[in-house]
Amino acid sequence: MTNTNHLTRTMTEGILLGENDRSHLWDLHRTWTFAHEGETTTCVIPCGDLLQTILNRPLSNYIFHVIRWPQNHGADQSLLPIIVHADPLSGDDVLRHLPLDLCPIEGVLGAIVDLIDSLEIRPLRQFVQHVFRRRDVATQFWTMPAAAKHHHAFRGGLAAHTLEVAIDLARQGSLEAHERELAIAGGLLHDIGKVWSYTNDMFPNTASRAMGHELIGLSRLEEPLKILEESWPDGAYAMRVLLNGSGRKRHDGSLPSALFARLRAADQRSCEQDRSRIRGTGVWVPKAWSASDRRPAPVALHKPDDLAF
Repeated sequence: MTNTNHLTRTMTEGILLGENDRSHLWDLHRTWTFAHEGETTTCVIPCGDLLQTILNRPLSNYIFHVIRWPQNHGADQSLLPIIVHADPLSGDDVLRHLPLDLCPIEGVLGAIVDLIDSLEIRPLRQFVQHVFRRRDVATQFWTMPAAAKHHHAFRGGLAAHTLEVAIDLARQGSLEAHERELAIAGGLLHDIGKVWSYTNDMFPNTASRAMGHELIGLSRLEEPLKILEESWPDGAYAMRVLLNGSGRKRHDGSLPSALFARLRAADQRSCEQDRSRIRGTGVWVPKAWSASDRRPAPVALHKPDDLAF
């Protein structure tokens, strides 16, 4: 840290949130948010070239050089920190810097990041991280509803539904270790295409009406899927099946079909639970057994000739 009579220069590791909207790159009054381990700071970045360099990349770790104004001697407390430089860092802990309140439902973001980090197959973990590091995903996924009115139709609903499906799949038995990780990845990404399928007021856009959100998601993720295929071909093939929404079974009953059936079941279960919890009607879900629910034993009826007079 270097102190002067008026300003303080610090260096802080973190990520810069936001998308590359060229109309704002040279707006010196535009504020930005950089995040460090779940905490956020509002700042200004007066250099359009620096902004463009950062925002042209997915969410990435940087050491930010920050100029801070004095907090005493009557200084204007509204003056924001200024980022004047950024040094890129390597590492796969980028998602750990996301603000915990980015998703309005408490605990959801942290739980999803934990699930991603739990994936031990490195190429698969890097594939899922690549998706969640996309700036358009980071901007929309954590806050948008899962649907306009059918299920999880509230802010953060898509992330909440995603977590429910992924946890359901993570808890299933009779899966080999690599199958379980594929199922978790499929649960985390099965609805990711919705990010590109709706208008701001949750009306399906033209692409969604033409292809459906599953195919949109699959097409958007083809580049990272090709990278996954270079390291683990079977994993990339399985992920394509899990993401495309068709579930077409193969004659030999191969791996992706079985996992797809589990994914569909977990997806339906999450939807049913939300509808039952919120509406109480419209979907039937069996209730747990209780001793008080036992029906009384039927009364034995005697034949007339058995009656004593």
